[in-house]
Amino acid sequence: MNPGAYVPGKVSSGRREPRKGFRRGRWLLLVLFGLGLVWGGYLHWRYQALRREIAGLQARNAALAEKIEALKKNPALYEEIARKKYGYVKKNERLIIFGKGR
Repeated sequence: MNPGAYVPGKVSSGRREPRKGFRRGRWLLLVLFGLGLVWGGYLHWRYQALRREIAGLQARNAALAEKIEALKKNPALYEEIARKKYGYVKKNERLIIFGKGR
């Protein structure tokens, strides 16, 4: 017979032995809940990091759009960029580069 089963005529003490499966189920739920909290925290952190990255990219995109518009409006900027960044010179000009520290 099952130890926790009802037996007619037998007086019960009112206490039942806890079922082992129920105890395991509670632990399993507790572990799953903890894992859910950890996973949720990671997802929140990742979401915030991506939002910061998107904000930075949007700011960079706006700055590049301004630069493009300035180049469209003022073609002399092409010459300035070519001279400063790439060292280009016009005909009959000489480029003199001074060394640092002398």
